[in-house]
Order: sequence, then structure tokens, then C-alpha cells
Amino acid sequence: MKLITNNYITVIASALMLLASCTDGFEDLNTNPNQPIEVPTSSLFTGAERELVRSIFGNHQDLVGIGIPPMIYAQQVAGLRGGNDNIYAIVEEDFSEIYNRGLRDLEEIIRLNTDEATVALAALSGPNVNQIAVAKILKAWAYHNLTDVWGDIPYTQALKGQEYALPEYDTQEFIYMDLLNELTEASDMIDVSAGDISGDIIYGGDMAKWQKLANSLKMRVGLRLSEVAPTVASTAISEAFLAGVLSSNDDNASYKFLESAPNNNPWFYRFELSVPNYGVASTLVDMMKSVNDPRLDAYADTSFNADMGGGFVGMPVGLDIASGSGISDFAVSWPDANNLLSSTSPFMIMTYSEVLFILSEASERGWITGSASTYYEEAITASIEQWGITDATSISDYLSQGSVAYDVANPLKSIGEQKWISFFMQGVQSWSEWRRLDYPTLEIAEDAVISDIPRRKGYPPSEINLNKANYDIAVERQGPDNLLTRVWWDK
Repeated sequence: MKLITNNYITVIASALMLLASCTDGFEDLNTNPNQPIEVPTSSLFTGAERELVRSIFGNHQDLVGIGIPPMIYAQQVAGLRGGNDNIYAIVEEDFSEIYNRGLRDLEEIIRLNTDEATVALAALSGPNVNQIAVAKILKAWAYHNLTDVWGDIPYTQALKGQEYALPEYDTQEFIYMDLLNELTEASDMIDVSAGDISGDIIYGGDMAKWQKLANSLKMRVGLRLSEVAPTVASTAISEAFLAGVLSSNDDNASYKFLESAPNNNPWFYRFELSVPNYGVASTLVDMMKSVNDPRLDAYADTSFNADMGGGFVGMPVGLDIASGSGISDFAVSWPDANNLLSSTSPFMIMTYSEVLFILSEASERGWITGSASTYYEEAITASIEQWGITDATSISDYLSQGSVAYDVANPLKSIGEQKWISFFMQGVQSWSEWRRLDYPTLEIAEDAVISDIPRRKGYPPSEINLNKANYDIAVERQGPDNLLTRVWWDK
């Protein structure tokens, strides 16, 4: 044993001497010239946008998407074989991937463009100030979706590492007010003349369009406060409108996918490469058929089952798989293969049509000048044209129908129904606006296991297990952690 110990000490001593005399050469040998030590912020932008859109619009392919349950609750899609989401049997939804993927990358972009040691390197991907602004806009968009799904969430202490390993939950009221400030600050700090940024899939780095999006998102956030803080809502919308918002379909904010994985549309995988799970809901199909809505052909494919009469057949909503409905996958309409299910079909983040609907409601409420009915008709027209339908006669005929025309006796019904139709495939937005306006009128799921349509999602089990003290405070303040507790703005 003594011999082995002496030999071991000799070997260690020799190794230390060798290390001390060859430090420079050792470092050179262990430096990969093809592996960058610092990740370019352009790559962080690309990754953050990809992860956020897949999480916010996702379809559970990677078990991280929050987009499908809201689409089911808003009755725009329905499970082809029923299921627990259809009957409101799944309470919890995970938000950790949104924090750990997209939001984490955005925080790093801001740090690299702020830290004096890294600003020069970060500037290779575009002006520092513009990178910070875009990161702030994307953060605001992500947090807005998060709070609209769960209510109170980790916000000011989130993503702070060991400083706040177990972050507190901020109230939705505080988050909303801060989001308005963040979007205002981001819009004001953009320097269009300084140049564009790299790595941006949404707008290709075009800072003029990012500025419009910041102001438009401020309008969206503001409008959600219509029933709880109307003065704040009015001010936010007026300010944003004057600052400049999306002004045509060319300004629409969309995420463009590529042909091949992992950068193709996740819905392509679910329908083309796997087993299809969702059909277009009967609530949406029947409403659109009743008014000969020209967008239906862009939203849905016709049924493959000739025995069912063909044409557009909506999937009945709210069925439990155990109910034995007997409806086959091919008997109902799926989302349109070309517009929604191709590998490159985009996800819409915000559209000119939505801006016009906001202006219509703001005008109706007396917050801005202009004709509410004119904004309303322009909003519908923009939505129809967004889907490639440009025939003026077809659009005019649609707008002239009594059930489509602006109802001066109940304008929020007109706005709510048409906005809901325009939000197809934008799950969080369609569900949120239905909760705010209560239009269109939706019936509770046929096989529902609770007493009403869900108003929020439950917190993930990881929070209950790992961050229980802060979780308990949020639940005591907000209400029971179930699907029927309303978020702050949902009155």
C-alpha cells in the first residue's frame, strides 16, 4: 500500500509541474475554433421567437404548448376522439418551458446588450438599443399570454437565478400596468434610423414594424382592462394609436416556419406525420355557414366522408371519449391543409384586423374619434383579405347581411362575434376576448365535469411541489386553483 501511495504522489506532482509549465499550450489545445464561447444575440433572437411561438400556439406535440386548451374552451377546435380537455377534466397546465426557453433567452439578450463588457460583441447583431427594445416587446407579449391563462404569475422575481430561486407571484393588476409601461418604453427607445437587427424571424429585423407592433400590443393590453380600469384602458389606447399602429395586412406580425423539422409548423407533424387530433369545432363551422362566411374555405377542409354529405362538417364540442359518439376522424372538417397545416403555415401574433376591431370598440366607448361601424367593417374586410380573399362583391355581400352588419343596439355583440371568428387558431386571444365580452354565446361542453366553461388554467404541479409558499399566497389572494376562478380583469 505504501508503494502505491508513493507512486501516486509522484504522478500527481509530475502532472502539476507539467500543467504549470504548459498552461498556454493546454488552453490552446482545449479551445475549439468552431465552437463560439459567446452565442451571438442574433441566434438568441431566433431561438427565443421559435420557442415562444411553439409554446404559445403549440399543440402538445412536445407537451409544452398552451394554445390548444384555449382553442377548445373558445370552441374553435374540438378533439376528434373527445378527451379530457374537451370535457374540462384537465386543470393544470405547465408554464415552465415558456420561462426556461424563450423568456430566458430574451433576458440574456438584454443583459448582453447592457453589460459594458459585451455590448460591442452584441452590436454585431444590430444596434444595442433596438435589440433591447425588441426583446422587451417579445417579453411583454409572452407575459401577457401567461397572465391571461393563469392570472397571478412569477414576474418581477422570475428568471433571476439564485437571487430568487423561488419567485413570488405578482398580481395580474400589477403585471398589466407594468406591461403597458414596458411596451411604451420599448416603442420610445426604438431608433429606426440606427438600423435593423439580425436573427428576427417575425419582421426580418424591420424596426419600423416592431415599433408599430409595440404600440398595437399596448392597445391589446389596454383593451383587456375595459371592465376593471377603463380610464387606464382609454389612455393606453389613445396613446398607442397616436404613436402609430399596424396600418395594413403588410404589417401583420407572423412567425414564418420552414419546410423541414425542427423549424416547421408543429401542426404539420400532428396531421401529416402523425394521428390527427383536432377538427374544426361545430360552433365555429355552423356560425360561419349560417352567414356564408367566405373565410370558411380558408379555415377548414371539407369532410372526407361522402356518407355524411360532404361539405363543411364541424366536430361536435364537449364530447368525452367514453361517450361513444361514433364520429370518425374523416367525417368532420379538419383545419385547412394549405393555410394551416402545411409545414410552412405561419402563426399569427397580431394582425391589422385586430387593431381595427380595437379601434371600433374604443370609438364606441368614446375613447377615440372615428366611426365605430366603419372601423368594424374595415376590420372584417382586413380579416377576409388576410386569407387571400379579395373579391369586393363577395366581401360587400357578406357585410350587408343583417346578422353581420354593425348592430348599434348591441355593438359589443357584433364586435365580439366577428373578432372571435377572426381569431381562429389564436387560442389565447379568442378565449380571452370571449371571457371579456361574453360573445359569442357558447354552450358548456356536453359531457363537462364542471359547471361552466373554464375561465383560467391551474398552476403546474411543479409550483405546488417546489414553490408552495408563494403558490399558497397567490391562491389565497386570487381564489381556488381551479378552472372556474376568474382572473382579475374577467368581470
